Amino acid sequence: NGKVYLLDHFHSELKGKYSSVFQNFEKDTYEALVFGKDYVNKYKKIIMVQKDEKEPYERYYGLKKFGEEFGYKHDYIGTTKDRPIKKGELFMIANECDIVYLIKQSEKKNLILGKDFGIISYNDTPLKEVLLGGITTLSTDFKLMGKTMSMLIKKKSIETIENPWKLNIRNSL
Repeated sequence: NGKVYLLDHFHSELKGKYSSVFQNFEKDTYEALVFGKDYVNKYKKIIMVQKDEKEPYERYYGLKKFGEEFGYKHDYIGTTKDRPIKKGELFMIANECDIVYLIKQSEKKNLILGKDFGIISYNDTPLKEVLLGGITTLSTDFKLMGKTMSMLIKKKSIETIENPWKLNIRNSL
């Protein structure tokens, strides 16, 4: 008889039945925008860029809540590939290809990253630390997530633990 452990995504109907270490995508996105609000203030519109089938839609609920509370226009699109970039837009990006599309467009239009438009990318990587002076990231602590799950397996108890997030503010915001 095997044990079930849930990692990353939380399903409320399973609380108390299985151990879980999860990201609260809606809350993390909302709180990160509030935390970085002094930087976000220079933008007029925040655009969530992710493909529905792969990424958690709850992120957009967090953006929507922030936008409604603080008066920001917001939108949800699948990709930046064929969408013209405009001055004053902040993009929240799940797929790294969309960063490339924006950078190529911005070079053609002479738009400056971190001034004319901004990028917050989900999930930190070493490349994002150095690319164009640094890409701002919103990331959960994956190492801690693994350690917490390991602790739950050793304890053999049923617990639901929310993993913390961090907004790494860099040049792109």
